[in-house]
Amino acid sequence: MSLLKDLPELVSANIISNDTAQQITEFYKQKQVPSPNKQLLIFGILGALLVGIGLMFIIANQWDELSDVVKTICAFLLLIIPQFLCGYVLLKKQDKVVWRESTALLLFFAVGANISLISQIYHINGDASSFLLTWMILTVPLIYLLNSSAVSLAYFFGIIFYCFSARFDPTIPAGEYIYWLLFVLPLPRYYQLFNKSPENLLFILHHWMIPYVLTQTLSTLAHGSKMLMYPAFIFMFGLFYFIGNNPFFRNRSLIQNGYRVFGFAGTVVALLVMTFKYSWKGLADQHFNNLIVAPEFIACVILFLLASILLYRQNKSKKLTDWKLIDVVYLLFLLIFILGIRFTSLSVILVNLLVFVLGILLLRDGSKQSHLGILNIGMFIIALLAICRSFDSDLTFVVKGTMFVLVGLGFFVANWLMIKKRKENEL
Repeated sequence: MSLLKDLPELVSANIISNDTAQQITEFYKQKQVPSPNKQLLIFGILGALLVGIGLMFIIANQWDELSDVVKTICAFLLLIIPQFLCGYVLLKKQDKVVWRESTALLLFFAVGANISLISQIYHINGDASSFLLTWMILTVPLIYLLNSSAVSLAYFFGIIFYCFSARFDPTIPAGEYIYWLLFVLPLPRYYQLFNKSPENLLFILHHWMIPYVLTQTLSTLAHGSKMLMYPAFIFMFGLFYFIGNNPFFRNRSLIQNGYRVFGFAGTVVALLVMTFKYSWKGLADQHFNNLIVAPEFIACVILFLLASILLYRQNKSKKLTDWKLIDVVYLLFLLIFILGIRFTSLSVILVNLLVFVLGILLLRDGSKQSHLGILNIGMFIIALLAICRSFDSDLTFVVKGTMFVLVGLGFFVANWLMIKKRKENEL
């Protein structure tokens, strides 16, 4: 490019610095790196999955008629062939994303199949949790050796199953805590992709996978102080929301911002759960024994501190009047939760009020910004609150029906007024 040719002249004329010239060069180098064909990548991964499944079915067809020696040879061939393919990719096709992802994923499933087959052939006793733990530990190096995001996604699914299996397996002491160590192992690779491949499809899927995994598995920390899991979930969803609002994600579409979707939707759902009286039933009777060492309390403290750090960093330059309610929901809920230890009925009222105000403020923001999406989200939150109250209140069917009619009319009127306002502004 002519610009790159002119850089030495620009530097010598002191128009730009050497550092700026290097940054421009690196920028254009990254632009020139060919991105993988997304369809080819998807079908390559699907092909690897189908090949692995097909081989297992072919072997299973005559499995009982084979001798133990032949079975063992078949089991190890199933493992060795994908290893040779991975070696070929590392030597000849390392820059081909589709090759790397497909062969790495094929080897990932081959390892699991090999462990199962050898255990079946030689009648090695074991359970699901030990099988999954062995499988995940053996395959996590593939994430780094082959720079495979597909294996990383499959690995996250695997540790979800391990987490729930180990939680109820007395043979693995503190099995659910081993899960958290397993969860951390692929994160350096995930962090590396922020700088190298921010637009990669598989990398974008990680923005959904990681909050999904944490949402699924956080409850495994519940033991003696289970009521503390309510604020823990609220803090975690607040953390997700702040991550989704950082500069890297802020201007991206919601399809590429799973953190923001999980953070906002999770906060609303968790608050709606807490609007029911039943959710507060055990709080007054909860005995917080050895609170400082309780896993629920530790999770609350860590999540609260992380959320608070991001809250401060994102709002330190704003006036308090510019802050949004969703930013401080987790703080308000903490106060309501502490209040609920003594005054449960008051906390229930305050949570309902918090959800209602959140919906109203979203309606106002949608109206100000002329944004139908934000406006309808606010209406939807109010509608969900009305539905929740219809389940645990003593209102008559007429009153409940009238309430739903009013909410439905509110949807119609709010959207009609917004569309009318847009048309008037266009004229």
